[in-house]
Amino acid sequence: MALTLNIDTSETTSLDEFVEYVTKNVDSRDDDSLCDAAPMLKALSNNKSFFTDYLNNELQNWEDFQKVNLYTSQTFAFASEGDFMVRANVWVPPSEVPEEQTWTNEMFYYLVPHDHNFSFLTVGFWGSGYETTIYEYDGDRAIGELGEKVDLRFLENTSLPEGKMMFYRANKDIHSQAHPTEFSISLNLLASPPEQGFKDQYCFDLTSSSISSDVATTNMCRLMLCKLARYVGNGKSANLLESISETHPASRVRAEAYNSLASLEADSRERIWLRALGDKSISIKTRARSELDLML
Repeated sequence: MALTLNIDTSETTSLDEFVEYVTKNVDSRDDDSLCDAAPMLKALSNNKSFFTDYLNNELQNWEDFQKVNLYTSQTFAFASEGDFMVRANVWVPPSEVPEEQTWTNEMFYYLVPHDHNFSFLTVGFWGSGYETTIYEYDGDRAIGELGEKVDLRFLENTSLPEGKMMFYRANKDIHSQAHPTEFSISLNLLASPPEQGFKDQYCFDLTSSSISSDVATTNMCRLMLCKLARYVGNGKSANLLESISETHPASRVRAEAYNSLASLEADSRERIWLRALGDKSISIKTRARSELDLML
């Protein structure tokens, strides 16, 4: 389950020292190893000046401000080394302007139950933080279909005030964050070994205990590559799509690979869709049966 870590230290450390410690001592594939970094992350959070110094440097070099940050404007990336990222998330109270409430809810994922495809440590850095409701599920057993029923288990209602530390497990812990009552900041250490990035993230409907939508990840780019191959691909593209349709862990990517492969290799459509019948994805099997029925 998501863990609250009781770390009590008044020690401080710098961002560079923290990054060096993580890269030398933490195994990105080992949750226990990641949790062992909690005292160092807490020491970084005790160093309030590092954030201000970093902010001033970014403002001074505004032409390159957060140039490599692939997240939303809520997120500030401090460092990215190997399988790790150090970042800060900013949490703002709900806007008093009705027109702004919808887009801020969507950007900050307030009141939207969701998981993550990476494990991470988090600590309250500034302010009283947000309230959050936490559930767990077994992401390894989920196929990833929209509307798919999953076994959601309620864990707790909690919060992330300044100094509190928590650990969230990839594709297992689900949380729904409420609006904070005041401006707040959290610091995160993300662990994302290469294979983890191929997994999807989801939003959930708690009422029906089902997957309600996808969260945008790098898999979206892979979907477009597969779709693009349908129009400008060649024989080599077909061979590559066949491999993707057999091995990619994300069902949506496999589905797009099957679709483009069947378009590129029109003479082999029956063979391709017959093979798709053996896929573990229900939607791919359904599409395969539909395509084969059209050939009768």
